[in-house]
Amino acid sequence: MINFNNMISDSQKSFSKLILMLIVSACFNSAYAQQHEGFSAVIGANIGHDDNIFRSSEEVSDKFLQLVPALKLTELYESVQLDAQYKGNYRQYNDLSDLSYAEHEASLKGQYKHTSKFTSELTLGYSNKIEEPGTTNAETSVLDEFTEVSSSSLKTSGTYGTRKSIGQIRIAYDIDKRRYDNNEQFFRDYDVNRITGTFYYRLAPKTRLLLEASIDDLSYINTETFDVSASQNRFLMGAEWTATAQTTGIFKVGYQDIDYDNEFYDDISGLAYYLDMVWKPNTYSTITLGADRSTRESAVQGLPSFVSETYSIGLEHNFSAKSEISFSYLYREDDLGSTFSRKDTISAIETKYTYALKRSLEIYIDYSHRKRSSELALYDYDSNIYMLGIDWLID
Repeated sequence: MINFNNMISDSQKSFSKLILMLIVSACFNSAYAQQHEGFSAVIGANIGHDDNIFRSSEEVSDKFLQLVPALKLTELYESVQLDAQYKGNYRQYNDLSDLSYAEHEASLKGQYKHTSKFTSELTLGYSNKIEEPGTTNAETSVLDEFTEVSSSSLKTSGTYGTRKSIGQIRIAYDIDKRRYDNNEQFFRDYDVNRITGTFYYRLAPKTRLLLEASIDDLSYINTETFDVSASQNRFLMGAEWTATAQTTGIFKVGYQDIDYDNEFYDDISGLAYYLDMVWKPNTYSTITLGADRSTRESAVQGLPSFVSETYSIGLEHNFSAKSEISFSYLYREDDLGSTFSRKDTISAIETKYTYALKRSLEIYIDYSHRKRSSELALYDYDSNIYMLGIDWLID
């Protein structure tokens, strides 16, 4: 029998080698990019100012310098495709240097085409990141360091049929282990096992109906005081389409429920939906629409998950081959009424202007604003981030 836990543990040990391999490849391929089509990279750097680092009513501001590399290597071996990726985020603060951090995210994915109709995938993933302040239901406050989160995952799936088939079936099994490394967040450590089955039916050449069911087994590790372990189910139906070269999207709607092991907590059930749509009204503009209604993990000890609704719109417009502007808006509403009377709304706006000095070198200016309004004033905050950066593109 395959021991998935050991596989995940072994994968973590191999990621340092994977990252080193990608960095070496980046240096080599910067000079010989045209000879190795399987490699690509974006090496970004920026300077910026954040006027509310902790997303708190007690505002603390500082300047920062940031390095953001993203590396990808793809290799094909007959019926096998391998993808290795690494994304980093290294931020150094000017005055509050103790808050400086380094984020890492790496994955190794293998896809094997057994026959013309049957394909399997296996993905190993590992990340070590900070939790962005103000994105959970916890009170934001000034800390000595940001909360660090480590995650290791194993995902496997099998698909029978192709996009052109009348019917297609996909079965996926995921394992995710999440650990909080500081700021006394150990009570949030959990393991989750998820199985998902999806059936697609081709209604038209570019439109497919779908039925999807998933079951999550969520187990918290440190349960001495509180245990919010639960099973979660989702049953969705919907469609995906590429109606024209201008419009693509997927929409799913259905039912979700969370059944807690501890009878002290009220179970959650109700509507669930998901939308991801891209519209290209012309060759130089792109509009994206998104929507999601699902549950989120609570970051407050002893409180269960809560229902969250998110809506987003994005716009990209190319003035010329060298000049581009983008704009995005996100609105989120969190309903924590299952535990006490509280509703939060989060709004986020970002705009970015990019200019290509040449094909492989871009400069940009970026502004983002985030605000949370709550029925309890201590959760309110307002923040602004300004950045000036440069990206080096390698392909």
